[in-house]
Amino acid sequence: MPVTYWGEPFAESYTRNEGLAQSLRIALAVQEGWRRMPLEVRAEDVFAGHPWRQSVAGYSFGSGVYCNEELAREWAASAGPDVRRRLEEIVGYFRGNTTQALIGGLLRERKLDGAEGVYRAGGWGGHTLPDYGKALSLGAEGLRQEVLDRLAARGGALTHDQRQWYQSLLVTCDTLCLLGYRFAEEARRAAASEPDAGRREELLRIAATCSRVPRRPARTWREALQSFWLLFCFDGIDSPGRFDQYMIPYYRASVESGETTPDEARALLEALWRRFEQVRAWNLCVGGQTPDGHDATNELTYLILETCAKYRYRAPNLTMRCHSGTPPQLWRLASRCIATGVGMPALYNDEAVIPALCRFGIPLEHARDYAMNGCNQIDIQGRSHMGLEDGELSLVKCLELALNDGCCPVHRRQVGPHTGDPRSFSAFEDLLDAYKQQVAFFTERIVQTANSSQEVYGTHAPDPFRSLLIEGCVERGRDFKAGGPLYNHAQVLTQGIANAVDSLAAVKVLVYDRHEVDMDQLLRALQANFEGYEPLRRKLLACPKYGNGDGWVDALAADVVEHFFAELMRYRTWRGGGVYGGGSSVFVRGVEFGRNVAATPDGRLAFAPLADSVGPVQGRDVRGPTAVMNSVAAVDSSLFQSGYVLNMRFARPVFASDDALAKFEALVRGFFAQKGQQVQVNVVDAEALRCAKERPEEYRGLVVRVGGFSEYFVNLSAALQDEIISRTEHEL
Repeated sequence: MPVTYWGEPFAESYTRNEGLAQSLRIALAVQEGWRRMPLEVRAEDVFAGHPWRQSVAGYSFGSGVYCNEELAREWAASAGPDVRRRLEEIVGYFRGNTTQALIGGLLRERKLDGAEGVYRAGGWGGHTLPDYGKALSLGAEGLRQEVLDRLAARGGALTHDQRQWYQSLLVTCDTLCLLGYRFAEEARRAAASEPDAGRREELLRIAATCSRVPRRPARTWREALQSFWLLFCFDGIDSPGRFDQYMIPYYRASVESGETTPDEARALLEALWRRFEQVRAWNLCVGGQTPDGHDATNELTYLILETCAKYRYRAPNLTMRCHSGTPPQLWRLASRCIATGVGMPALYNDEAVIPALCRFGIPLEHARDYAMNGCNQIDIQGRSHMGLEDGELSLVKCLELALNDGCCPVHRRQVGPHTGDPRSFSAFEDLLDAYKQQVAFFTERIVQTANSSQEVYGTHAPDPFRSLLIEGCVERGRDFKAGGPLYNHAQVLTQGIANAVDSLAAVKVLVYDRHEVDMDQLLRALQANFEGYEPLRRKLLACPKYGNGDGWVDALAADVVEHFFAELMRYRTWRGGGVYGGGSSVFVRGVEFGRNVAATPDGRLAFAPLADSVGPVQGRDVRGPTAVMNSVAAVDSSLFQSGYVLNMRFARPVFASDDALAKFEALVRGFFAQKGQQVQVNVVDAEALRCAKERPEEYRGLVVRVGGFSEYFVNLSAALQDEIISRTEHEL
């Protein structure tokens, strides 16, 4: 939709209700926005609904209460004096009082700013997976009654703020009803002026459906899809989660009753798929197991994979859970979908993920009901707030600091603790210990920063919608962001694993084992970015590299990763006292973090991108895909509370026949048998990628897997394009 000024109803309501509890204040402001927002049902829409239109002030699950000053300036430039004055008032009111501003102020007060490219934490509100199945089965009216029942049960035991928090949930239920009514009206209005009889009938069908859902329980496949879409847009476009599980009752009811034919049901799913692409939806998960341990594959599982292969969109970010009972025909369909080059589905191993979740205190029945969120982070649908990007740490930056006594050579100031001059270290273990001291120091900083951010979110940016649809919140009378969910763990991601391991390995071999290089010479070479030290760089590059099945290098990698994840597990979250856990999803930040790291002992030049996943540095694996997977599987997967993403690129012939597909499936099954957690695959050759970079207009539809998600290759920055081109292309 075009971005035009439509007033600022959120700001008007929010500023008017300063005396209310923050949750109710937000709920009323969001309701006022949806009440007055210009809506649209487009000519091609089968399902009505769209996200919140851009506004200067508003609320989102990821940013909390925000104020877009740039948009205010853009609108003011073409507005009359009254609108300009109002926009100036809004900007002035919110300046310093948005969620992000309050987080920044608290971090400065606690002296937690200034990460210098070592880590990032706080600021982001986190993904989650609302219980869409519950919303579909109860409708907004049923959810409202649940809240009323809880209010009646608690009676006079509630404080004033608690009562207003429950009131915010009731307001949100009313807003969901309002949403359906308003889109129904818009569809009827469009139908009144529609000349085409077929389209007019479709618009009236949309109006009839929206008149009923999401207010009432969904009964049919069409109603369930429409209700889901309105709820999904209202939440702010996050992740559908286990879509094939909570939607299958409606699909079956409509097909088995004859209300919808299989072809019509497929067409409706494809219409939703097109909407997912338009809004850039995130993770949709299929397959896996039911809570009681049976295979969860159903008709929708297959239909979703077929739809993904047919359209080859970048969204939704499709993932598939696998286990020993996954049907062979589902494996084959997933392989054929991957063969299209869309980079999906990403494959996850139940036999690695479920034990890890149980290790973090999640009961087996709930652990079996996990799904992925965002890029690849792991969540329990309808039961948890797992943080999902509470922070990130660059392990190779920690090594750089250990090599410089805690001083950052890029920003030229002390950022880490003093851990000694490495020239004085007599053994490799001294360097490894200094590195681990840096990791421990910054792990604590990440936790302090993330907990400070959680504190602000819990008090300033409560989320009534997610509180309605996450188990524990209504029962406990506590917000989704303030410890209400059953599980309140945190997930911190890891950057530069392979760079750190390769660098440590090179120092061990050349400085301490062979004594071919002294530490002073190495440090001078790194400071010079290897200018004048090319022979030394060649030696470093020739040292054993992670991802090639070298036992001692793999053991070093296990030590590095397991140390960091064990450090994380020492800490608890502000929200609900959950446990901090680790994972690795590089997203686009291998390039970003790399810009803050000078030359490293693995032979990497200054400011070059870091490794793109938990696998080897791009191009440094030379012994084939089995060796890569063996190296990755050497790390204890029961420590991975979050996704632990392995990117791989295969030549097209690997997927050219059924025999070739069978070999690929056997490779992945072997990796999963070793408790490898995840693998995601690009099927595209480097030459095609180079052509796409040079002639983007000819490759608009080329989708690639990046660092946990798929994207059109031509949309990526040049640095990210080069990083993907540099990945090793495997054959079988």
